[in-house]
Parts: sequence; structure tokens; C-alpha cells
Amino acid sequence: MNFSLFTKNTLFTLTAAICSQGFAKAQLTVNTAVTPTFLVQNVLMAGGGLTATGITYTGSPNARGTFNGSASNIGFNSGVLLTSGNLTNAIGPNNMSGASLGNLLPGDPDLDMIMTPTLSYDATILEFDFVATSDSIKFNYVFGSEEYMEFVSTTPGGINDGFGFFISGPGISGPYSGGAQNIAIIPGTSLPVTMFNLNLNTNNAYYFDNGDGFGTGTAPDGLTIQYDGFTVPLEASAAVQCGQTYHVKLAIADGGDDILDSGVFIEEGSFVSSGNVLMSSSTSFGGAVAGNDTTIYEGCGFASVLFDRGTNNLAVADTFYYTISGTAINGADYSTINDSVYFAVGQDSSYVTINSLPDAIIEGTETVILTVYANTPCGNDTATLTLLIIDSPPLTINLNNDTILACPFTNLPLTAVASGGVAIGNYNYTWTNASSTTSSAIVNPAVTTSYTITVTDSCGNTASDNMIVTVIPYVPLQMTFNNDTTICGGDAVLLNANPSLGLPDYTYSWSPNITIIDSITVAPAISTSYTVIVTDECGLTISDIVDVTVYPIHADFGYNFTTNQNVQFQNQSTGAISYFWNFGDGSSDSTSTAENPSHFYANDGTYTVMLVTTNPQGCTDTIYQIVDVLPDFYFYFPNAFTPNANGRNDLFMGYGAGIKTYSMKIFDRWGEKLFETDDLYTGWDGTYRGEKVPSAVYVVIFDLEGYHYEVKRYIGSVTVVK
Repeated sequence: MNFSLFTKNTLFTLTAAICSQGFAKAQLTVNTAVTPTFLVQNVLMAGGGLTATGITYTGSPNARGTFNGSASNIGFNSGVLLTSGNLTNAIGPNNMSGASLGNLLPGDPDLDMIMTPTLSYDATILEFDFVATSDSIKFNYVFGSEEYMEFVSTTPGGINDGFGFFISGPGISGPYSGGAQNIAIIPGTSLPVTMFNLNLNTNNAYYFDNGDGFGTGTAPDGLTIQYDGFTVPLEASAAVQCGQTYHVKLAIADGGDDILDSGVFIEEGSFVSSGNVLMSSSTSFGGAVAGNDTTIYEGCGFASVLFDRGTNNLAVADTFYYTISGTAINGADYSTINDSVYFAVGQDSSYVTINSLPDAIIEGTETVILTVYANTPCGNDTATLTLLIIDSPPLTINLNNDTILACPFTNLPLTAVASGGVAIGNYNYTWTNASSTTSSAIVNPAVTTSYTITVTDSCGNTASDNMIVTVIPYVPLQMTFNNDTTICGGDAVLLNANPSLGLPDYTYSWSPNITIIDSITVAPAISTSYTVIVTDECGLTISDIVDVTVYPIHADFGYNFTTNQNVQFQNQSTGAISYFWNFGDGSSDSTSTAENPSHFYANDGTYTVMLVTTNPQGCTDTIYQIVDVLPDFYFYFPNAFTPNANGRNDLFMGYGAGIKTYSMKIFDRWGEKLFETDDLYTGWDGTYRGEKVPSAVYVVIFDLEGYHYEVKRYIGSVTVVK
């Protein structure tokens, strides 16, 4: 399907037809059968110790409700969902090109400011008041939209769905209604979270691409959420004054038109006013290994406990008292700690350090529980922190199995794998008989050797393993090869390499590159040196060279005809000192020992000529060539003929022998060509264009070539007689 064929209005009309299909496959569930009061007090502020008053809602009843996202990829298990259309349009999978419902409701002036110059439509607004119990409030949210990415505007004034979390009250000053401030801000910026400000192309570190509903987007279409894109979980927060009343307005709307839905998911129970006293911890080893900051190992490392009293009471000094409980014994299992922490004037935090002590007893997990009671200007507060003291995990290390080496000088990699213990960063390794400070080493022992590796973790625990490398004595590789040799040109010799000892199997490399086996028969044309390199299984080599000296002898000759039957031979042999010819016609002088003989062939025909040459070392070479002897060249033609169809002298033609190519042309006295042929046996019948020519004298031209490349031209005349 090509998305360019659809407009947003087209997508709106498709929604009702295919929405039910999305329900059947969805993993996100929603519920609109709840009141605005329930949404704020029982969902948004669940378990936060806050009470909301003055709760109001503006918008369609189907545009707000609760969601269960435990089986979705929205990032929250549950919470409040506010949309610009209908809650059900948020349900996945993302199998629609555009989920939309227009409620025909107005927008909101504060959202108009966020989306400027785009106007808002179909606003959904949830408002309430609360009394702050600390110096800050916060909650978590995710914004998603079916407008992503097809209708993300590249310039202001286009489609720009958005939302705002507006807070107003003492100490807050902002540009929105009642001096409110929008706290739904892109992290690290002052920009509100809208489609225009946060998408796949802009601030995309906070964006999740959920496909486009067509299966053609930059990411696979999501299985649990219908919206084409949404943000990662973000936090909205604001500084407040303890005991003061604040007003909160949560609003979302379509921007630019009322088509295609957007929604904001707010995590259940995340709307909290931070406590008057906070406790947290960090550990030197346990947090990195156990995945938290509340676990330390017995006899190794420490936990640092932070007490934070906030900023409301910094003008006076204060002391927080806490109780110490748990299964671990103060002063025995960990260093002795007092039961209070002191805050000087202006000091908002204080630390207590708990050092774990070793006792060499396997005790399992022990606990240290600190419970602090604080009386602050915002009321009493209690915080509890539980630390875990666990036994160090057993430290082990495994080295290679014992190994046998049959080859000397072999680089053998040794690799050890350590596990367990307490390792912050890397383990420390030491070797015996190997030079390395890591978990691996390269050794090449000449004799049988034992290797040991010892690993030490961050707590000083150690473990060791060892292996023995047994080295089998090696007998050096040997080889016999041909002695240097001499051959006649054209002869062959067998080269044979015979290796022994070392460690079979052997491989062979020859130069010149003629074979990869142990022997080869060669017939060099010139003297050549042959090298063979033999390599055994250990990679050790041995080589040898044999020189093959060639006594050159090469028979060759050329010839030319002094007449058609007399041949002059030119000896072109090299390396020879004597010659024997056989001219192949069986005549009495059919042989010769001359260097450059000539021979007369009495008869034309084809003859095989042999030349045998001999060099000073007695090496011979023989060559054969075919000689075609042609008859002598001759030619003649008559000067008249009588083309009267009486069977005598009716055709004009030339006659001869030894002719290779032939051409005859007949012209009248005005130069017009009357006849032409290249066949010696085709004559002129005295006609031109089917009519007999008149009795007259005609010009004739013959172009001839003999078999020995004689070129002849005969120009004459012929008389046509009637």
C-alpha cells in the first residue's frame, strides 16, 4: 500500500472499519469507566501520601481513563491515560494507517501557546489541587501519537500535537494561565514535549519508532501500541514549598486539526511530594556485582549510607536518630556505628560508613536495617534502609588441559577462564614459567614444562590452576634429491625429492612452480635450476637444488624455388655441426650432408623433406617439412574466334598451366566492359547482355598469378568473326 494515496481524512474514515481488528490482538488494555477523582486520588497519587482537592475534568469521557501496560512496551505497568480522541485508539498492534476520533471539542489557550503558531483542538484536561509535604513534586510519563512520523511538521504552523503539565502556586512564575509553569520539558532543554520538538529526527534520543501501520516505516510495526511513535519514559518535576497549596493542570490536544489521536501515559503512583528525609546507599563492591547499591561482601568493601534532610530546615542544626537492627551484629560483623547523624547549619546531607568485617564463617546473607525518625517543619517522617552482607562468591579459574607438543618452537596459546569472586574491573593474574599479566599467555617450550596461573579478585581472594606441556623430542627433517645432471635438448629427466624424519606428512613447493608432489619429469629447453622445499607437519622446512644442464640442438630450415621445380634450402638450425637431408623424392640424389643444399624435383607433387642435425656432444634433432612442387608456368590465348554455334571455336578463353589466380576482361573500343571471369575454364561466347556483338576487334586483358607468386598481365585483342 502506498501511503501517498491517502489523506488524513481518508485515514479517519478507515478507523471505524478496522478498529475492532486491533482490539483482538492488543496487549495494552484501557478502562474509561472511572471517575476523574479516582484517576487522581487512587491512581496518580496511589501510595504517595498526598491528598487532592478541587478535582475537575474537561473533555470527552472516552478520552480519559486508566491503562494496564504490563504486557506492552510503553514502559509502565499501569497508570492514567489522557488522549485527544479515544482511549481505545491507543491499543495495539500497530496495524492501522491512522487511528483517529474527533470529539468536536475546543482546544486550550495554554496548549495554543505551547504549539504556537499551531492551534489546538479536542483538548482533554484534568485539574486538581494538593498541599506539598516537601520541597519538590515529580511524576513519570510517556507521550505517544498516531501523527508520527508521517505528519511531523518541518516548519511551525503545521501538525503539532502536544500536551502540557502546568503547575502554579507559591514560588512558581510562568507564562501560562495563573502564572503556571509547564514541567513537561525535553531533558536538557527548555522545550516543551511536542511532535515538532521531539521525533525521529529531533531529540531522537528520547524517541521510540513504533512503525507506521503499513509495515513500510523505519521500524517494524509495534505489537502492543497503536501509536506510530512515543517517547521513552520521562520525568516531570518542580520545586515547591512545604505546606503550601499548588494547582496542577494536565492537558493534551490535537494540533493543527482534530484528526489522528495522541495520548499521554502517566505512571501509577508516580505523583509524589518527596519525603522530608531520604536514605540511599552506595557500595564499593556489592553494587557492581549484585546489581544494586545495598549489598556488600563479608570482609571486603564498605557501604556508604546517605541521610538527606532536604532544604526546608537548613537554617538550624539537627540530629537524626535511627535504630539499628537485622541479623548482622554491630561491631562484630561490621565496624561499630553510632545511632545518629548530625547536620550542621546549611548542611543538607550526612553519611555513615559501614565496613564489613571477616569472620571466616559461611553464614549466608546477613542484614543491617537502619530506620530513621525525623521531625521536620512539614511533619514527622520515617525512612528505612536495608543493607545485605553476603559471603564472597567462590573464586575459580580453569586453565587448558595438559597438552603434548610434537613440534619444537611451537607457539602454544594458554587461556584461563576465571569466574566468581569479587571483581571490580578486572581480575589480577600471575603466571609461573610464562610471561603475562592477563588471562592468556603464549609459550613455546623446548622441554616438558609445568605452567601455573593464579587469579586474585578485588577482595584479595585467590584461586590457581596448572597444566603440563609434554614436549616429544624432534628429529630434524632430512631429504635426498637428484644430483646435477646433463641432457640433450628435448630429452627429459625425473626429479625426485625423498624427505625423511621430521614429522610427516610432508608438503612440497617447487621453483619453477611445476608441481606440488614429490617428483616430476621435466624436459627443459635450456639449462635450468630446480629447487624443492619440503615442509613437515611442524612447519619446519628443508630444501635442495639440482642443476639440469641442456646441450642445445635445434633443427630448422627454410626454402625457396629458383624455378618451379628447383628448390634452394636454407639451413636455420642452431647448435649443430653436421647435417643430413632427405628430400623425399627417392631420386638418386635424394640425400645430402651439405649445410644449405639445393635439389631439383623432376616431377611436380608434394614431398616430405627431413633434416637431422647433430651438435658437438652428439645430440641430434630432426625436423620435417612439406614441399609442394608445381609445374612450370605458361599461358597463351588466340587472337580470333567464330561464335556461330557450330561447335568449333565458339568460345574465347586463355590456356596455360601453373596458374594460381586468373582474371579475363573483354572491352569494346569505347572502353565498355562486355565480359569478365576469374575461371580459367570459362570462355566468352561473343554476346553482351544477351545480344551477339558485331564482328569487330575487341580488347582483352588477362591478370594472372603463378603458384610462386609470379604476377603477369597480358593485354591484347581478339577478333569476332561471323
